[in-house]
Amino acid sequence: MTNSPAFFVSYAREDVKHEQFRENFRTFITDLGARVAGLLAIPIEDAYFVDENIETGELWPEQLKNALMKCKASIVLYSPSYFTREWCGKEFQVLLDRCKKDAGVTGIIPVRWLKTIPELPESAAKVQYQDGRLPPEYSSRGMRQLAALQGAYPALYEDVLDVFADRIVDAVQNEFLTPLDSLDFNKVKSAWSPARNAAPQPSHMQGNISKTCFVYLAREGWDWKPYDPDKSGIGALSQKISGDLGLRYEEILCDSALSQKLKETYENDVPTVLFLDPRSLGEEAVSESMEQYDEKYYLNCAAIVPWEAEVKDKIEDDTRWITLQTMCPQKVGDPPPYHEWRTIFSQSTLEERTAKLIEEIRSRLMKKLMSGPSASPGTPRASVLRWAADDYMAETAAAMGISTGSLPSLGSPDR
Repeated sequence: MTNSPAFFVSYAREDVKHEQFRENFRTFITDLGARVAGLLAIPIEDAYFVDENIETGELWPEQLKNALMKCKASIVLYSPSYFTREWCGKEFQVLLDRCKKDAGVTGIIPVRWLKTIPELPESAAKVQYQDGRLPPEYSSRGMRQLAALQGAYPALYEDVLDVFADRIVDAVQNEFLTPLDSLDFNKVKSAWSPARNAAPQPSHMQGNISKTCFVYLAREGWDWKPYDPDKSGIGALSQKISGDLGLRYEEILCDSALSQKLKETYENDVPTVLFLDPRSLGEEAVSESMEQYDEKYYLNCAAIVPWEAEVKDKIEDDTRWITLQTMCPQKVGDPPPYHEWRTIFSQSTLEERTAKLIEEIRSRLMKKLMSGPSASPGTPRASVLRWAADDYMAETAAAMGISTGSLPSLGSPDR
């Protein structure tokens, strides 16, 4: 293998110590490497570098260092263990340092190795890991399980491999990573260190309109399926919608801290969607959360209630609708913008309307963010609004880390 592989594999060795997990890991990496080699017309041995000498604990320092300095892209396997290992943090930091400044893209390609990953450190949260082309099963299962089940679901596995192979090839061909001439690995500080030594702003307060937070007011939470039981749960659906819009995704739990977190997303201009399961209105956490929410007026929030199709023409007599009116008399009686209390009766409408509401909220927040930097927090920012398509507007948004690619055009308030 050359010193400049197409992609470098950064992972936590704890995740592959078990024999079966190690086999899943090897399957994924070798299959991905074969695809990348074919797309780039290079020998398969030049397609990737992976340090897999976990039995002896040897790190092959020179070979690993050279690959880390010269690789043209990297995949990083996100897992709870990955964000606790100093060595992983060092590798991630080197890759961050190699990313071209102000390019808006990176050669770092995150992979959800396990279905559950922790709240991302600030350094990792900057790297987009959602992709609308990935099927919902990828988010709900994780790549390790897809590799384990690739014999049973070959088409699903192949589709996911193709997405990651395309992203690697794109990074290689566009030279998203700048090679290093030298590297003193002992002096590299782990990318996770700042997150431990400082008190970073909670992630739900970060990102402005480049992300969307979701709250699942449902007994099953993330796994709730409003319609077809064979379709993906609400969590996977939310992740897909976010990915299709080019946005980062984050879940906010329905617990005692929800009211405060909603206040914080409002203060930090983060679009937030609340999904309410009518069948869960009897749940204490859901009821308390909705009663508290009824007292607030947050224009960054959307509330959506998906109903069964069969109640569409008789919802007035549905006991759950009556309960909801009692629980949220202000918002149901005089709905603020972005609230769909009794208009969603199918999966397709749920998906379409959710995406539309997110974009409407982002448009409104963009107007606020672009109306002038001089206004203090909490006060109106009155100034002439520019079009989002205008060069100055786009450059200003980019400087703030805001993507305007999927936003509709913005005009004056009376437009």
